[in-house]
Amino acid sequence: MPHLLINWKSFFCVILIFLCVVETAFAGKWRLRAREHFDTVTLKYGNQIEKETTSGIGPTINFWWEEAYENSFGLALGLMYIDFARESESIGRGQRMELWKLGFEGKHDPLQEDGGLFLRWGISKNLLKTQGSLGELKGNGGYLGIGWEFPFEILGLAFEIAQRQISLENNLFIKTSSPSIGVHFYKHL
Repeated sequence: MPHLLINWKSFFCVILIFLCVVETAFAGKWRLRAREHFDTVTLKYGNQIEKETTSGIGPTINFWWEEAYENSFGLALGLMYIDFARESESIGRGQRMELWKLGFEGKHDPLQEDGGLFLRWGISKNLLKTQGSLGELKGNGGYLGIGWEFPFEILGLAFEIAQRQISLENNLFIKTSSPSIGVHFYKHL
């Protein structure tokens, strides 16, 4: 398992360097964006009726082709810290977990005005790192969000509510509901 962690770190470093180079080369439309999620996380183990719910927090970084206040498409990289520290350990998950997400996201502004309503969707490959006997689990996920962006002189402040569903190995399912906040420096980044 340690070699998998090294491979993930190497992969993310290469992607980050690539994104920085491409960002510089295509400064006209390629953008780097970030938002912070404050999640409610629900875990369901296979066919069990019982579910576990707790909190999670983490950033998502987008590197994408953007037409400001119209459409955006590109890569999304996210990390969520999931905390069960106040609860007993259950079915090998441990008390803290990390959920890594790498995928493709799109954002559409149906009104195409400066600010206002937007819709976001995404698909992702996911890696859940537990501290328990479950170890590391891989899976696929989907994301749907709706939000409102407020434009200011040099930036946009975006508030969003979203839901993510992830299906992992060992018949583990994760569902997150989250408000998020994003700050977009349109004239500078």
